[in-house]
Amino acid sequence: MPDFGFWGLAIDANDVKSLAEFWRDTANYEIVDTNFPWVAVLTSDEPAQPRIIILQVPENKTAKNRVHLEFNTDDLKSEADRIVALGATLVAEREFGDTRWIVMQDPEGNEFCLVDPDH
Repeated sequence: MPDFGFWGLAIDANDVKSLAEFWRDTANYEIVDTNFPWVAVLTSDEPAQPRIIILQVPENKTAKNRVHLEFNTDDLKSEADRIVALGATLVAEREFGDTRWIVMQDPEGNEFCLVDPDH
């Protein structure tokens, strides 16, 4: 059987460098490989965390993401405030059962969530 496994999650961008810097600061990742303006690869110190790959595309985002990142936190408000200060937009606050989450967009409009599953 060939070697096959999940390598990372790609995010489209018009400005790879600035979006890579946003995700570096938001997710506490490190930019480990670049070929600006086309691509940047980010990794975490935690080996189980997936890579984030930022890819340059010519078109702007026009519809809701079908796949998005989700980050676990026990302090939704503080983390949302921190990430908004980095350039994100708060879209909505939601709750279902014992889980609360905040839907956000990065500076280029890509959706992601902050989740507190133990609310």
